[in-house]
Amino acid sequence: MDSKTKLRKAGLRPTKQRIAIADILFNGINRHFTAENLHNDIIQSGKQMSLATIYNCLNKFKNVGLISHLQSLGETYVFDTNVEHHHHFFNEKTGELIDFRPGDIHVKKFPKLPKGYKSSGIDIIIKLIEKN
Repeated sequence: MDSKTKLRKAGLRPTKQRIAIADILFNGINRHFTAENLHNDIIQSGKQMSLATIYNCLNKFKNVGLISHLQSLGETYVFDTNVEHHHHFFNEKTGELIDFRPGDIHVKKFPKLPKGYKSSGIDIIIKLIEKN
């Protein structure tokens, strides 16, 4: 499905900026990225776009379910084109995130939730360091 159709199906007007971003993000390969990574990709494609515009588009994409937003890792917000429920390995040296399926891990017991809260889901990030 082309970017214009994908945006329209999600209820978004296919603006020039949204199409440029969608063309990069939805090429059939899931990826983890920051707005800054995407900004570099846009510049390398020969186009210009402000970081503020990129963040605005990413927030719209997130709000309609085209991408997901991982909890911030440090000061950087990481987005994911894989919107299916899944978990991650996180390489602490390189910052790389690697997907793994929920069925590959089994959580047997949850801690008691704080009073006044209910769980909205679980996201697991397993941190990795190289063996010496």
